Amino acid sequence: MFDWKNLSWKHLFVVLLVLHLLPLWIFAYFPSQDGVSHVYNAKVLNEYAQHENYKMRDAWQLNITIFPNWLSHIMLAALLHIFPPVITEKVFLSIAIGMIPIAFFYFLNAVHKDRAGKFVYAWLGFPFAYNYLLYMGFYNFTLSISFFFFSFGFWWKYKEAMQVKQLAWLYVLLLLTYLSHIASYGLIVLGISIAGGCIWGGSALATAWRERHAEWFREFIIRLKPLFHFALYMVPVYFVLIEYYLESLKKHPQGNHRGMEWIWEYFLGVKSIVYFSDWHVPVNYFLLTVLGIAIVVSIGYRIHRKEWVKQTDAFLLIAIVFTYMFIRAPWSYGPGGWINDRIHLYILLMLAAWLIPDMHKLPRYGIAACLIVFSLLHFGRTAYDHGRIAPEIAELVSGARLIEPHTTFRHRSPDWHKSDAMGKVKYVTPFVHSTAFYGVYADDIVHLLNYEAHFDYFPVNRNNQESVELNYITEDYIVAWFYPESEDFADVKRNYDIIHETKNLKLFKRKLAPGPVHDLWSQSETGNLVIRFDMQPTNGQTAPNHHPIGPKTMYETGKFGWDTEWNHRDSRIDAKRISPREAYNGPASAGPLARDAIWGKEDAAFKLDLPKGTYRVTNTFSGAKNATHTVNLIANDTRILKNFIVKADNEENKHSYTVEVTDGYLTQVIFTPQKRVQIERERNSKNHFWIWNGCTVEQITTETE
Repeated sequence: MFDWKNLSWKHLFVVLLVLHLLPLWIFAYFPSQDGVSHVYNAKVLNEYAQHENYKMRDAWQLNITIFPNWLSHIMLAALLHIFPPVITEKVFLSIAIGMIPIAFFYFLNAVHKDRAGKFVYAWLGFPFAYNYLLYMGFYNFTLSISFFFFSFGFWWKYKEAMQVKQLAWLYVLLLLTYLSHIASYGLIVLGISIAGGCIWGGSALATAWRERHAEWFREFIIRLKPLFHFALYMVPVYFVLIEYYLESLKKHPQGNHRGMEWIWEYFLGVKSIVYFSDWHVPVNYFLLTVLGIAIVVSIGYRIHRKEWVKQTDAFLLIAIVFTYMFIRAPWSYGPGGWINDRIHLYILLMLAAWLIPDMHKLPRYGIAACLIVFSLLHFGRTAYDHGRIAPEIAELVSGARLIEPHTTFRHRSPDWHKSDAMGKVKYVTPFVHSTAFYGVYADDIVHLLNYEAHFDYFPVNRNNQESVELNYITEDYIVAWFYPESEDFADVKRNYDIIHETKNLKLFKRKLAPGPVHDLWSQSETGNLVIRFDMQPTNGQTAPNHHPIGPKTMYETGKFGWDTEWNHRDSRIDAKRISPREAYNGPASAGPLARDAIWGKEDAAFKLDLPKGTYRVTNTFSGAKNATHTVNLIANDTRILKNFIVKADNEENKHSYTVEVTDGYLTQVIFTPQKRVQIERERNSKNHFWIWNGCTVEQITTETE
C-alpha cells in the first residue's frame, strides 16, 4: 500500500516540473512571438554550406563571431539534425524552461545549505520560468536565467575555497551565461561583485572598527586578502563585460526611456510574468502580499535572534541595486531593448535569497503553500491560454508544407495581435513570426521578413538588405492573416493565385507561365528541341543561334535568366544597381563563345524553364586574362562538376552531362569554393572566381517517350 508519509518536497518538485512542461507537448505549437524565427535561422545555419541552397546563400550571410546571443541557435541547430522543426522547438523549450526552477533550487540550496526549510522560497522558480520574455520568444535570454542561478549558486558554494578546478567551472558557467545573453551576464557579474564586496570588504571593515588598535590598518589589509583574491580571478570576467559595454556605447550613446508611469505600473503588476492579458496582474498582487508577509516574518526572526548582520544580507543589497537599475535604466540602447524587463525578472528572486528560511513550521509551511498555490494559479491560466492560441497558430501555419524548394515568401496582416479566442493578445504577438514555419519544411526557403537578419547580434544577417527592404526580391508566396472578409487583395491577385485558404488564412502563390515559351527554342539537326546561350557583356557579340545572357539577365517565368539577385551596392536607383556577376571581353580570335564570358565570386544560379524530359547539357568555359579558374557546378541539386579547372589558354573547355527534368525547369548553380577564393585573394591573384562562356541544352527524350 502506498505510504503518503514517504513523500517529500523532492517528489512535489518533480510533479510540478513535469506539470509545467506538459503544455509544451500537449498543444501543437508554443505561442511565442520570435521563437520560430530562431528555429528558422538554426536551419539556415545547418544548410548554408550547401551550394545547392542558392536562394538562401543569396539572401543571407553568416555572422560567425563570438557574441552573447549564440547558445539557442547552436542548440536548435544541433536538435534539427535529430528532430523535425516543431519537435526541435519543444525539446529546446523543455530544456530551457525546465532548467530555471532546477537552477533556482540549486542556487537556494547553495545559499541556505544546512538550514531547515531552505527550499521554502524555491517554488518561485516555477512562475518565473514562464515569463514575459519567454513569450516574446527571447530564447537566448530564457537560457541565460538558469545559467545566472547556476553561476551564482556555484560561486556562493565555493567562494571560500575557490581553487583552480572550481574556478575553471565558474568560468565555464559564466561563459555559458555570456553566450546566452549579455544582460544576464552583466547582472551576474554585478551580483557576484556586490556579494564578494559585502562578505569580505564588509567583514574587514567591521573587524577594523571593533578592534581599532594601533595595528588596525595592517589587520584591515590582511583581512582584505580574500577580496583581493576574488578581484584577481574576476579580472577577465570584468574585461569581457567592459569591452562589450564600451563597444555598444560607441554604436548607441543614448538610450530610450519609458517613463516613471510605465515603471511604476510594471513593478506593482510584476509584469515580467504577464504576457497574453492582464489576468495575471491581480494574481500577482497575491504574490507581493505573500512576499511582504515573508519580509515581516524574516525581520521579526532576525530581531528575535539578534542576527543583525549576515552574509545573505548581500542579496537584499543586490535586490535594491537591481531595483534602482530597473527604475533608472533605459528600455533600449539602439536595437537592443527590454532592458528594464530583464532586470525586473531577477529582483524578487534575489530578494527571496535574503529571506529567512529556517522559521517555525507553521509560517514556513504557510508561505510555501501560498507560493505553490500561486505557481499553480499562474501555470493554470498559462496552460489555458496555450490551449486557446495553439489551434490558431496551427491554422496560420497550415499551408507551410505547400511551399516549394528554392522559393521566397513574405507575410502580412492588418493586426498581428488579433485573436478569435482571446479577442486581442495584449503584450506579445504569437502569430507574427510563427510564419517562419513556412521556411523550415522544404529546402532553400528564404523568409524575406526574417527580423533577426537585421541585427549584428544574431548569427544570420542579410546579404542584400537594401534589395529586400526596397522589394527588389520578389516573393514567390504571400501569407495573409486575419484580413476582414471585405478585403479583396486587389494588389495581390493580379500576380498571385490563392492555393490554400482557411477562415483567417490565405496563402498566395505567384502565377507562373503555363509552360516554357517554345518560340525561344530551335531544332537540332536530329530534330530535337535545343536552346543555346552565350554568356557575354550587354554590348557583346552574340554567337550565331544563341541567346545573349548578360550579368543582369534575370529569370522570367516560362523563359530563362539568373535566379540569384543583383548586388546591393547601390540600390537607391534601379538603373545603378550592380550585379555581383561581371562580364569579360576577350580577343575575337578566341572564337564566338570563348571570346567573352560572365564571371563572379559569389554563387550564381541560372534557371531555364523547359518541358519535362531528358536533356544533354553542354557548358563552355574559357580562361580569361591569362588566369586559371576553378569551376563547380550543380544541376537541379545534383553535383555535376567539382573543382573543374579552366586553363588560361583561350581554348574552349566543354563539359557535357545528361539530366532528367521532372519539375519543368533546370537550375544550374555555378560557384568557386570560398576556400579557393580566400587563398587566391591572399595571393593577390586574379583567378579567384568562376567563369562561364556558354551553355547548350538539347532534349534527348520527352516525358511521353
